[in-house]
Amino acid sequence: MAIPKDKLTEKQKQELERLRHFVARNRLSSRMNGTKWRAAIDAVLGLEGYRPSFRYKALMAAADPPEAQWDEGFPANIPLYNSMEWLELNALSAGIPRKDKRGDFRQALLRALEAARVPVLESAAGVRIIGYSGT
Repeated sequence: MAIPKDKLTEKQKQELERLRHFVARNRLSSRMNGTKWRAAIDAVLGLEGYRPSFRYKALMAAADPPEAQWDEGFPANIPLYNSMEWLELNALSAGIPRKDKRGDFRQALLRALEAARVPVLESAAGVRIIGYSGT
């Protein structure tokens, strides 16, 4: 849920302004908004038996995060939506050994997110929700 502009601190306002300038300077286009992010979260949480783990690339980060860096605090640990270039969901449910194919939720994630009309790409480890893309 968005924070009303009159409730933002000066530091938060400055960070939002930096993000806006970065997006404009790099000619990025937003593929997601708050409504789509909520739909994506609802779709992921609606998958029976799936315990999501995720990683994300911050919009102004120079490099992707380490491939082994998965956060199991979904959705509580997701940062501000407008600060993510992408959010990747691990296709394997948290807590299920990697060799166990029953824990592979790649196709279920793709179906659920596409049904929610969320822009996604398949990745080596799972499914990426695209927050911004180049024009």
